[in-house]
Amino acid sequence: MPQSVEQGIANGVSEVRKAVRYQIKYGAKLIKISASGGVMSFSSAAGCQQYSDEELAAIVDEAHRNGLRVAAHAHGDSGIRACIRAGVDCIEHGSLATDDTVKLMADTGTFLVGTTALADHMAVDRIHPILQKKAAEIFPQARRMFGKALGAGVKIACGSDAPAIPHGTQADELIAMVDRGMTPMQALQAATMTSADLVERAHDLGRLAPGYLADVIAVPGDPSEDIKVTKDVRFVMKDGRIYKGA
Repeated sequence: MPQSVEQGIANGVSEVRKAVRYQIKYGAKLIKISASGGVMSFSSAAGCQQYSDEELAAIVDEAHRNGLRVAAHAHGDSGIRACIRAGVDCIEHGSLATDDTVKLMADTGTFLVGTTALADHMAVDRIHPILQKKAAEIFPQARRMFGKALGAGVKIACGSDAPAIPHGTQADELIAMVDRGMTPMQALQAATMTSADLVERAHDLGRLAPGYLADVIAVPGDPSEDIKVTKDVRFVMKDGRIYKGA
């Protein structure tokens, strides 16, 4: 079906600026773009860069002038590098990033949300054979990339790629990150402190400290020793109000 700026399809510098302004007008707090192909897209190779450098720069300029951050779905190395050059704040996936690109990400302070549990939990056997082939190529490289990003000191936040991964299963992402080299404490920090920093809420989210929002969960065990206990949440407090537990 024909789609245009209102549905998020934009071509050329003037259209991408219009698309960002449209989203901001109707209340968006973040601009997310598709900077490369994906595993679940039929129309392009997963690694190909989908926006020109000029278009990416215009998107970032428009968003940043309005105080919004920009996240980019990007699997391919060229698309990731173009996003970093343009000043994109966060790379979602980052699967095919080379060693040089990982270093550039670390040097520029660009965040990575690796969505690593995708490879463990996506029902690959139920998708089209063309997409199965993409997944078989990308997921092993994504696993290696995550380890390199961790070693290079890239700022890694936590995200699940919902709804490709169901809402409410974020603990699986923590488990996947530990499986790929993080310590349990690093994974917990990625999901709290680093994620709060990414969304520019480090002043009131992501820590247990006076003056913060008292968003707290409790689990039966020590997640800094066994990250899997995060799958069994027994207590939930949101902004000081108890929603689950005694």
